[in-house]
Parts: sequence; C-alpha cells; structure tokens
Amino acid sequence: MKQCRHLLILIFSLLYAPTLLAQIGLGIRLGGNLSNANGDGFRSAQKIGFQAGAALRVDITKLLAVQAEPSFNITRIRANDRTAMYPEGIQKGTKSLHYFNLPVLLKLKITPSFALLGGVEFSSLINDDKYRLNNGAPAFRSDVRFGHSLGVELSRFYFRYRGLKRPSDVHGNWHADIEQYQLGMKFDLF
Repeated sequence: MKQCRHLLILIFSLLYAPTLLAQIGLGIRLGGNLSNANGDGFRSAQKIGFQAGAALRVDITKLLAVQAEPSFNITRIRANDRTAMYPEGIQKGTKSLHYFNLPVLLKLKITPSFALLGGVEFSSLINDDKYRLNNGAPAFRSDVRFGHSLGVELSRFYFRYRGLKRPSDVHGNWHADIEQYQLGMKFDLF
C-alpha cells in the first residue's frame, strides 16, 4: 500500500512538473557597483565595487512575479578624518565592506524584455572583524539590516538602486547612509 502511494505521488509529480517549473525561474547575476556613504564619519564619492549572485523568480501572473536575489556584494565607502583622533574613531580611508544581501522584489513585466522591480532588502556584513577602531574594537556591526531596492531589467542587463542605513561603532555611534548603483548582466538558467 505504501509503495502504491509513493508511485502515485511520483506519477503526479512528473505530470505536473512542467507546469510548476514554468512558474519558476532561476538565473545568475554579475555586475559592478558604485557606492557612496553619507554620515558624520563618512563622506565619499562614488567608489567602485562588485556583486555576484542568483535570482529566483516565482511568477504570480504573466505580468507580475516575486524575485529574490541572494548575492555577495563588495561595497566600498570612505571614512573621513573627523573621528581619527578619538579612541572610538576610525582612520581615514576607503573601507571595503563585504555583504550578503537578500533583496525580495516585486517584478512588473512591461514587455517580455523590460521589467520594473522594487522591494525590501536584507543585508548582513560578512567581514565585520576586518576594520577596527583606534581602541581595537570592531568598527562595523554585522547584524541584519533592512533597506530598499529599485530596479530595471532590460533583456540581459539590469540596473538597481539600493539604499540602506548601516550603524557603526565609530565615535558617537555614527552611521553611514549607503547608496549604491548596480549595473550588470543576468543569465537565465530556466
């Protein structure tokens, strides 16, 4: 009896797998980014970085989908010299922050090759132990933060604007409002 039930489940799965897979898409994304941070301890012009990740899309209708984009992101920001003299300060210079990001976006397909996206983003700093304050304590926090993301997809190309606020332990508990512009290519696997 148990084998019969398993056989029926297998047959049912094989019959409906094409329908289920037609509603799901998976792809790879690679690109560069320009980041800047504004805050009391941070002022930076656009710094070049990199991102790589995946895109998992679940179609709700022909025109609407939910897309999750887990990715590794290198964000480069510049610390100014306003805190360099304090024990809880950080030395002036460009800092390369490595993040794991998970944007969850609503995707509106305008045409088969053009879409608008927008949604929330979760991010966590991976290399939180790399940069130290003058007193030896970690400068940046690794806890999960929320941000927002807006984007456009045009055929294989994508553009994203990301905005998030990252608190730090730099003197005065100063934060960095990070803005990032991403440009890259996406490759659909299915």
